[in-house]
Amino acid sequence: MPQFNKERLDQINTRLEQAREDLRATSDKAVKAVRGAVTRVEQRGTDLFQELVKTGEALQKTRSKNQSKTAKAGKKPELSLDALRQGTASLLGLPTRDEVEALNKKLNSLTRKVRKIEKAATGA
Repeated sequence: MPQFNKERLDQINTRLEQAREDLRATSDKAVKAVRGAVTRVEQRGTDLFQELVKTGEALQKTRSKNQSKTAKAGKKPELSLDALRQGTASLLGLPTRDEVEALNKKLNSLTRKVRKIEKAATGA
């Protein structure tokens, strides 16, 4: 077993102590970072919840308006349900059924064109 002199042992102990201090500092920083992340997540969750409540309230107002319009006009309940769906989709920024159908038609047209080009390329 190699023999260490006192000076060499002191150097090793100094490095070891420095490594411990660095580890403690890094550990403290990590704990603080986790606490900060948890705080941000909680805040953003609260903000999201508040936004969802506002959206729900707006939806409820729209629904109430549609119901009162339906009651006044004597329309069928199915029509008010469609209006409610459209209002909800609009509030959430979702595409309408007509928009989705238009995109499907475009996609089908493009698919046919690609297949026609593929046939021409393989046949040539």
